[in-house]
Amino acid sequence: MDLNDLGADSFQIGDRSKEEFIYVFNKSAALPLNVDCAGITHPMPDYYIKRSGARFYVFEQILEGKGTLFNDGKKYDLSAGDFYILEPRTEQYYFSDAADPMKKIWINFYCDFFPKLFTELRIAGICTFHGFNAADKMMQIYSLVKQTPDNEAIAYPVMNLLFSIASDLSRHAARQQEGAIVSETAELTRFLLNESLTQKISLEDISAKLYKSKSQINREFVKYFGTTPYKYLLDRRLELAKFMLANTNTSVKEISDTLVFVDEHYFCTLFKEKCGMTPGQYRRNAGMQTS
Repeated sequence: MDLNDLGADSFQIGDRSKEEFIYVFNKSAALPLNVDCAGITHPMPDYYIKRSGARFYVFEQILEGKGTLFNDGKKYDLSAGDFYILEPRTEQYYFSDAADPMKKIWINFYCDFFPKLFTELRIAGICTFHGFNAADKMMQIYSLVKQTPDNEAIAYPVMNLLFSIASDLSRHAARQQEGAIVSETAELTRFLLNESLTQKISLEDISAKLYKSKSQINREFVKYFGTTPYKYLLDRRLELAKFMLANTNTSVKEISDTLVFVDEHYFCTLFKEKCGMTPGQYRRNAGMQTS
């Protein structure tokens, strides 16, 4: 990441008197991701932002109200429950509806490998996701930023949450294209698993939260997602491990600990079994492909 090339070429803004925002310090080229700022925008009729040439990504969740977004000249109507992504160097203009202004939670961040991530997840170029709720994860991100506005402390947990949101967006977009209907139990199970990439969770935990039997949860999840909850969670953790190996300098042990594997030896054995090579070999191969 080139830290000398971070600003926006053009930036205009309306009323921000009811906006909470926190700037994050200690940006570092050694980190895989750097947060610029995050915040909560409360309803303001005269709120707007117009920018071009910004180098950062913007993730925003609409919590209440309505608004309008123009991204590279294309218009999108926004309402509560919508989520949108603004990619770097695009022309961006968004504003609240005067009669029913938006409340939203957002984060601006820099990350060199997100273009590759978006391409692999098949959401590159998609701006608005209607009916997608990532409010809980966005609030987790905001809480991390508010508690410790230091990139060296929050880069990895924020990256993990953003990766999880992007993966959820990929599946949301695919379901919308296919018109698939997923049962509430299966969807909530997937949501809980996606929230647990970096923390322990068991089928017993999910059963207690959803008031459903383990057999019903397992049966419905397999029906709609074609795999068991355990295998789904394992695959997601390995996906994130591969991205961290390819795009960060995080040690294998730190990755193993972050993704709550039993220990480094188990992680390396499992990674080789599933991916055909050790984590170290995967990192070296990824480095050769990008060099």
